[in-house]
Amino acid sequence: MPSPYYSKEQIKSMVELKRPDLLYQIKDEYGDVLDFSSASGRELLNHLRHNVTNYDDVLQEIEHNQGSMSGRQLKHATNAATELVLALYRDEHVRVIQVAQDRGNVLRNLMKKVGVSSASALSNLLDSWSEKLKTVAKLENSQRSLQQWNDTYRVQRTLVKKVLEHEGVDPSIRTKVDQIYSTRSVNKAIAIGESLLDWEQSEILKLVKKAIRYKHLSGSENEKS
Repeated sequence: MPSPYYSKEQIKSMVELKRPDLLYQIKDEYGDVLDFSSASGRELLNHLRHNVTNYDDVLQEIEHNQGSMSGRQLKHATNAATELVLALYRDEHVRVIQVAQDRGNVLRNLMKKVGVSSASALSNLLDSWSEKLKTVAKLENSQRSLQQWNDTYRVQRTLVKKVLEHEGVDPSIRTKVDQIYSTRSVNKAIAIGESLLDWEQSEILKLVKKAIRYKHLSGSENEKS
């Protein structure tokens, strides 16, 4: 029975992609890694033909079944492998171009929306927004801290009143405590301090300043801890 002879169409149908993931991992005939940007065309073609496609397997199968391979058949196999890797490169380039176009469209739309005419102007604007967002975040943190302090103060005020009531403290003293808690400004606090403690305004002011300073120091220590 005569050995089969592989036609051009048969050889082309046998050649297929084997390791498309090795498209950019270029190696020479000895298996050493080559820099993609500096590899020659022949080195690229040899790598793609022998590593990305099943070119060598096809040649081995034809030689095994035919006993030998003609130069024309070798050319058919080489052309088939070359067509495959060129199509693979084309698909990769189309994908890259599409991504670049999509990003360009997004960039142009964003520039149009914010009213700038260049990418550098957009970059500067985004930087300024970033700084503003950081400022807003700090303000929000400060607001939350103030809210927490206010909530704590309300709880402390309620607990103090309940403790005084529970301990049977004289109602007149509890009324004075209520007066103190009802103050909404430093000036009113000084006036109430003068009437309740019979102190000079300067003495009450020193006490208030000391309390405020202590509060700020306590806040700073809490932030550090």
